[in-house]
Amino acid sequence: MLNQELIKKEYGFLGDDIFLNVSQVVMPPKRVQDAYGSFMADYVKNFGEGVMDTAWGIVNDCRQKLASLINAHDPHEIAFVKNTAEGMSILAAGLKLGKGDNVVLADQEHQSALFPWINQHELRGIDLHIVKSVNGEIPFKGMVEAIDDHTKVLIVSSAQFSTGFRADLKRLGAICKERGIIFAVDGIQTLGRFVMDVQECNISWLVAGSNKGLLGTLGCGFIYCDDKLVESVIPPYAGYQSTMSHVAPPSITTEFDYLEWYPHARRFESGNLSYNCILAVNQGVDLLLELGVDNIEKQIRLCEARLRTKIKDLRLPVVQAKDPENWSGIICVYYPKQHDGEVISILRNHKIHCTMRGGYIRFGLNFYNTVEQMDEVAKALFEAAELAK
Repeated sequence: MLNQELIKKEYGFLGDDIFLNVSQVVMPPKRVQDAYGSFMADYVKNFGEGVMDTAWGIVNDCRQKLASLINAHDPHEIAFVKNTAEGMSILAAGLKLGKGDNVVLADQEHQSALFPWINQHELRGIDLHIVKSVNGEIPFKGMVEAIDDHTKVLIVSSAQFSTGFRADLKRLGAICKERGIIFAVDGIQTLGRFVMDVQECNISWLVAGSNKGLLGTLGCGFIYCDDKLVESVIPPYAGYQSTMSHVAPPSITTEFDYLEWYPHARRFESGNLSYNCILAVNQGVDLLLELGVDNIEKQIRLCEARLRTKIKDLRLPVVQAKDPENWSGIICVYYPKQHDGEVISILRNHKIHCTMRGGYIRFGLNFYNTVEQMDEVAKALFEAAELAK
């Protein structure tokens, strides 16, 4: 059961506003807000003395917490990056792929997961096996049928940003393991909101920005790289923090023929990291572990079921996967885009914060949302539906 007192302590600042925009931006808890500024305050107060020791203490602590969150084998399988796109690009550029090799992914993928592979298609001639989505869902059978003897990687988002469709990572991972294929997952839409077990799902490469369910901030994310894969990925950039070739000043480099990379995920961190951002992530993940992601998932499922039940007779198109197991706490509703201004006004009157683009509303649910808030959202949607008459 969720600790409501803890949630009130961390999110009391929301008041009676209904924040349903986690699929786009994070609403950081109080501890994350405090941590983000504290790093700079301590830095200045101490004139920068000991800052690197402090920074690496933060990094190592956060690696451990993230490893626990996703059930990684070891914290050294975690590396920090700026965002999802960078993390996926490292894999796409770092694998030894060329003409004749192919990767499998769906047409619905976010550009952060898709564009790194299109880039390698242009640069190195790898083939892209694009699976067509059907009524907003990515067919499991279609993904499997797209695999052939030359498939090296299968890429999927844990939940699709535009429809909320949640992939069956366990089944896809089992197929990839059976066929010796790298299973790469963009986890940004579900990490911190739904249970994610990289071992159970046979995930080889997981990447996510921290600016959504991880409760962190913009400009920071992480990679999980399975130890069995790490030495097959040559980082596209190098620095003193990513290699064992580093020599401490005043010594100078004497070996100019090769680099000795770290034999774990730290090889993907080429220089100084955004330590204040990692401190924010550290505090966000700490709250997730305190609350329990299994409890968080139950609350999201409860709220989603309530809202979907309330709007089942809504005279507006609602995106909904057939199987509730494919629901992700992301609900998308379409309305006549000529009524943009009026719909925005309705949502504001109900103090609802969500993603809105011309003709499209997306609600992203999280643990601080309640079933009572879902009733309020339903009222707003029925008001919006009246505009479509």
